[in-house]
Amino acid sequence: MTELLIKPFEPRYQQQVEELVLTIQNEEFKLNITAQHQPDLPDLKAFYQDKKGEFWIAVDATDAVLGCIGFEKLDNTNGALRKMFLKKEVRGNKELNVAQQLYDMLILFAKDTGTRSICLDTPLVAHAAHRFYERNGWTMTPIEKLPHTYKIPKIDPKLIKFYVLNF
Repeated sequence: MTELLIKPFEPRYQQQVEELVLTIQNEEFKLNITAQHQPDLPDLKAFYQDKKGEFWIAVDATDAVLGCIGFEKLDNTNGALRKMFLKKEVRGNKELNVAQQLYDMLILFAKDTGTRSICLDTPLVAHAAHRFYERNGWTMTPIEKLPHTYKIPKIDPKLIKFYVLNF
């Protein structure tokens, strides 16, 4: 069994997280986007942690990043789940349960900060992600129903599903 630790992001992991995210976005999902196309990816600490949000990583015993998830605080009651990515070799591993552990950390943080609603976007091709979010109570929502403070990705909105979770 692989050892797993979920912890808040530290800048020394910036390059590992960027490589994880960009590999999945571009090699697996063929989105053809760079770190500079994304407001959060070039400086995770500044985007999340310095603005009342948080970013977590899952690392193994060798300190390699296996997954990540970010929470952006949009306003007093709304937040956004961003950058939930897992290395291919840990996806679906029920023993490690990396996705659920990262997700549960985000939900606890969101509730503790007074958030009542979280939204997210995910590519149409990310079918396993859709199943994960739906299993955890998320519902699809039209783009028009997202909070005005939500940053829409700079890719064709027709290639994205938007979800919301209220609590």
